[in-house]
Amino acid sequence: MSVYSASIMSIRCQLGVKGGLTHHASVRLQKPSFALTSARKESRRNDTVNIGRGYSVMVGAADTEATCLSPSGSETARTIVDLAAYGTLSTVGENGIPLGTYVTYVLDQVGQPILRLRKDAVHTANVLRENRCSLFVQPAEYPAHMLARVTLIGCVEPVSEEIAASAAELHRTLHSGGVGVDEPKDDDLYYRLVVDECFYVGQLAGNSAAEVLSGDEYRNACADPTRTFAASLVKSMNTDRFEDVVRICSQKMQVDMDEIVRAEMAWIDKQGVYMKVSAGGPLQTIRVPFERPIEDERDARSALTMMAQVAWETDRPYAPVPAVTVSSE
Repeated sequence: MSVYSASIMSIRCQLGVKGGLTHHASVRLQKPSFALTSARKESRRNDTVNIGRGYSVMVGAADTEATCLSPSGSETARTIVDLAAYGTLSTVGENGIPLGTYVTYVLDQVGQPILRLRKDAVHTANVLRENRCSLFVQPAEYPAHMLARVTLIGCVEPVSEEIAASAAELHRTLHSGGVGVDEPKDDDLYYRLVVDECFYVGQLAGNSAAEVLSGDEYRNACADPTRTFAASLVKSMNTDRFEDVVRICSQKMQVDMDEIVRAEMAWIDKQGVYMKVSAGGPLQTIRVPFERPIEDERDARSALTMMAQVAWETDRPYAPVPAVTVSSE
């Protein structure tokens, strides 16, 4: 899809334009293969290790509620909707049967989608007749695709001419290169989806059970600050620093490195990282938290580097050689 082309791969596309609209573009990444060679066995220690700059990590410890803090469902929902910029709009047809169609959008200041609707589209006729609808959102791009999926439920309403003009300008930037029905037109309509409820399913955190959030919970939450660089950082860790990923997983699982048959960093957020790991059994997701939230990409890279260093030092505990006193007699 052109909005995720290589030309914007490294650009943070938060555009503040007249009318209070904002959005971020995400990127498509190829999932790497993780074949693991054996590594030397070392003993494991359960410990909390200070890694500097206000961070500490739980090394080799079992998950507990205190150490597995993660963003709330409403925060992750905001992150998902911000990352995708497209979804499936379900409207009620004349026959009373729901119709799901592809739409693109930009966001207002509280994360509500402003939908681009073709003037002659069937879904446009449907919402003009019955404004109740829902928008299903799940990024197609790896690794954000694994994070969660969201359905926003509510009613659409027209926006002012000023906001519509700003939405059209931002939409052309984020969705340039569209062809056919996806090509922006001057007579496109822009309608805001006022969120009454958010149906959220977290895939990495929890047991993937659905969570129903109120419209206010969704609007009052903030998208995660790592979302604009999370995909590239995950790719970097999995390709350039794979041994660090394996070592962190082995410490968290309390197993030797050569017992890990698959390891992968799945996602990073302001409070920690998700890892997918198998030590010969089923693939499972583990959480490695930070002691305090990270603030930006530099902060994230520093925390991951220190986390890997601590895991390495724990894997190879230093045992100083006792000093030998030689008598002169």
